[in-house]
Amino acid sequence: MYKDLKISRILVAVDGSENSKRAGDFAIKIGLDLHADVVALHVVPLGKPFPEENLEKGTKHDYAYLDKIGEQSNSAGIKLEIEILKAESHVVNEIVQYANKKNIDLIVIGIRSVSEFRFMLGSTATGVVETARCPVLVVK
Repeated sequence: MYKDLKISRILVAVDGSENSKRAGDFAIKIGLDLHADVVALHVVPLGKPFPEENLEKGTKHDYAYLDKIGEQSNSAGIKLEIEILKAESHVVNEIVQYANKKNIDLIVIGIRSVSEFRFMLGSTATGVVETARCPVLVVK
């Protein structure tokens, strides 16, 4: 069953947090190992300003981490696509809908927090795990 599974498109959801940066690093590593394309997706939540000027001139300031993941993927020889979307609904819905539309084989997402006493997923990671059609890899 799984021997026919081919992972050729990986989506990594990023928001600039340390956890999402680790998820980005992991997605690039997996992409390299599997010879897969990687898409870094940042969803601007409802109510936050959309950085249209940054999209035209390249990412800047708050989105510098997207430039960094782009540099990492180039040096690793990975084809990376960077997408910034303005949320029309909840961030979870946007991530899952994007994955479905782009035929993503694997979603990589960072967890929000790790407790000393228990493992806790953030609401975004939990929502993606619960609703995505493809496998989801959660990185801490």
